[in-house]
Amino acid sequence: MTPTKADDEIFPITTFISELPISLVPPSVPSSSENGPASRRLVIVGDVHGMRKSLEALLDKVGFDKCKGDHLILAGDLVNKGPDNPGVVDLAIKLGASAVRGNHDNAVLNAAAEIKATRDSLLQSGGLTGSRALPESPEADVPADTVQDFEIPDEDASTTTSAGMKHSAATYTTALALSTRHLDWLAALPLILRVKLPPNLTSSFGDTLIVVHAGLVPGIPLEAQDPHAIMHLRSLDRTPGDESEFAPAETPGEEGWAMQWDRWQEKLESKTTVIFGHDAKRRLQLGRYTIGLDSACLYGHRLSALVITASDREIEHQIIQVECADEPVAPTV
Repeated sequence: MTPTKADDEIFPITTFISELPISLVPPSVPSSSENGPASRRLVIVGDVHGMRKSLEALLDKVGFDKCKGDHLILAGDLVNKGPDNPGVVDLAIKLGASAVRGNHDNAVLNAAAEIKATRDSLLQSGGLTGSRALPESPEADVPADTVQDFEIPDEDASTTTSAGMKHSAATYTTALALSTRHLDWLAALPLILRVKLPPNLTSSFGDTLIVVHAGLVPGIPLEAQDPHAIMHLRSLDRTPGDESEFAPAETPGEEGWAMQWDRWQEKLESKTTVIFGHDAKRRLQLGRYTIGLDSACLYGHRLSALVITASDREIEHQIIQVECADEPVAPTV
């Protein structure tokens, strides 16, 4: 598949596809004390964007309990734009959460690498003296009011400034606020998380759950999916000259990519359901084999979770939402 963007816009990927350990999947039969709690659940949450209070409120409403075997999965865009990006990553680490990389996580990693390169260049040239925005310790967290020393572009400026900066002010601010520990954790996230469901249970999801940030192109094997599209996809265009193939598009389009995925799955014997985020304009999406969980919490709406449990006969699920508990961010045009 032809990449939709240059490879250098993708921060180096350490793991493309990760398999969720079977020990974290809701059990197909009641578990003994040796095998772990029988009540364990998967709690998959949409785009958090640094809204820690909202995430905590959602987990409280869900009754999330790691000690009982609950496992948290975050569908990308953990950070950027929101008020407490370090806090969200700290909470994810504390809870032992799984996650996939979102486009905003990727942008923050690239911005952090750019900042580091600038810091190293200034150190070599002796021009870093007195700069508070580029701390000597990579573990330091930098208050937002110090970022002007890095010549952060205005929010209204174009994405590529005359100084060669490629990201928004919010992205650089987020990158500066995260420690090396935070950034390393984000950098290690896969683009695709695959969850194999117990084969002896009835499930409307089919045989497999896939968690990605934005989406997948029907008819393309997971291993051959375009990394940029996985993090940015919103709709699909027909490939010129071959109406049976699709090209990923970042624009919303008349219908989202998920509708084409649902149609494609209906033709297959073995079904796969995709859980995703990214598409805040469409809010919560409940397809036949797709569930979109970005319900625009960042902009003052709701944060959504898909809660998956298992009985002795079937996989069950429900959607749980909370209203935004953080200061919302004004949408950009």
